[in-house]
Amino acid sequence: MRVLMITADMGGNVPPTLAVADALVARGHGVAVAGLPPGGTALPRRELAAATAVAAAVRGEGTASGDLSALLRLMGGRATTAATRALVESERPDVVVADCMLPAPLRGVLDAGAPTAVLFHTFASYWTDRFDRGPAGVALAARRLRPATLWREAGLRLVATDPGLDPGRDGRRLADAVWTGTTETGAERAPHDGPPRILVSLSSTGWPGMLDVYRRIVAALAALPVTAVVTTGRVDLGGEVPAAANVDVRAFADHAELLARTDLLIGHGGHSTTMKALAHGVPVLVLPINPTADQRMLGDALARAGLGRVLRRSARPEVVRDTVEAMLADGGLRSRAEAVGTRMRGMPPGADVAAERIVALAFARR
Repeated sequence: MRVLMITADMGGNVPPTLAVADALVARGHGVAVAGLPPGGTALPRRELAAATAVAAAVRGEGTASGDLSALLRLMGGRATTAATRALVESERPDVVVADCMLPAPLRGVLDAGAPTAVLFHTFASYWTDRFDRGPAGVALAARRLRPATLWREAGLRLVATDPGLDPGRDGRRLADAVWTGTTETGAERAPHDGPPRILVSLSSTGWPGMLDVYRRIVAALAALPVTAVVTTGRVDLGGEVPAAANVDVRAFADHAELLARTDLLIGHGGHSTTMKALAHGVPVLVLPINPTADQRMLGDALARAGLGRVLRRSARPEVVRDTVEAMLADGGLRSRAEAVGTRMRGMPPGADVAAERIVALAFARR
């Protein structure tokens, strides 16, 4: 069976897409990925110019006006719809998996008549409320690209998040969707000697002011009896993140390896990183970076579940310090996070569930 994945490098949407692709390959199916720049995947690539053009913008490498123009062409351009349809008609895959936040490409896939699965890579409530009913959804609806309408036309809707934490799990707007569980995997945390260990990871997308957030976090941790690793995701922050005697700053590190011996994650509320931490049983302190994204929603959900806390990105170092100190001393917080990690690891891997549903869709159409 041949599968075509339609996506774009917009940060947190890539890990779940590639996890599902890998699960399909492991089952013996051929998978090609359209929309990622060179080096974005080891799988066979197919060019989707509008998606490739926006990748540099997401990484903070372009100009503001060019970034917005590229994003509009990708999400709502008629040329993008036509190019995607032509790609699908040329490739003739047995099934297409399309990113939920790309209405113009999704329209092209549906127009080509291919069996289509839509992949949602964070809480359903974000897509049905903030995305579809927000400014982006209104603007897209004016172009006859209303996201919710396109999602309903697809043969399958896959929500790759934890159903126990998603505020929209029981909502009616995606009532027929399949909650696969998170595509992030974890392991039971290993005991370690010495002071508490903290991992800091903010967005892999460049946002104004992010350098100052990193600096305030480092200043807070430098005043605590902890060891910390800060990963910047190779983002151009416009300056250096200063290290400290107990804080190691790296461009990149294997989060799964670190989380196995980590006591607390300080993050921006990105879905993939947050779910990976929870799958390891690690509580999370969230400082949302992007006010238009799902980050605050994830932070609030963790706070309600007793799995973390939320601070403003402008929080002073002493506020961050006191919050970290309180979280490390909270045995109940630690126990709840460990219990959620155990539950997540006991579920079928989300990527496997998604792959099985995608294969079933393709064979049903045959």
